[in-house]
Amino acid sequence: MRLVTVLAFCVALVACGSAPDGIPSPTPPPASTSSAQDVYVLNFFGDEQGSPAQKPADLVISEFSTMNKLLWDKWGPDTAVGRGKLTGSWCLPDCLERPYEAKITLTTPVGKAGRTYFTSYSIEPDDVQSAQEQGADLVGTLQTP
Repeated sequence: MRLVTVLAFCVALVACGSAPDGIPSPTPPPASTSSAQDVYVLNFFGDEQGSPAQKPADLVISEFSTMNKLLWDKWGPDTAVGRGKLTGSWCLPDCLERPYEAKITLTTPVGKAGRTYFTSYSIEPDDVQSAQEQGADLVGTLQTP
């Protein structure tokens, strides 16, 4: 009977997270929620193969558009929001010297190749009408590995 009582006491101590001196307490498992540090965007700026990036200063959005001088207001597990300069083949040659000021939002994180990547984008240029008239791709899907 004494052995059963001792074992019950030890089980109760471990379950409560405390133990007598010399007996280590169990370590709680790490949180399994995704954090901002765990989310990437596949970036082709300066890298034809693309590489995982977080809060990039320059980001190739599609084969037609790039954002430069990005400053990120938010980089979270579900959404990233930043502002920068939008250029693309649709606005050449004018926008090389005068790129559009724009807000970009990255969404729809999906697990690929062992990481989580944003897979959708939307861009809001300060001059939306002009950008749309020139054919800017303001909403789309981002490439992933």
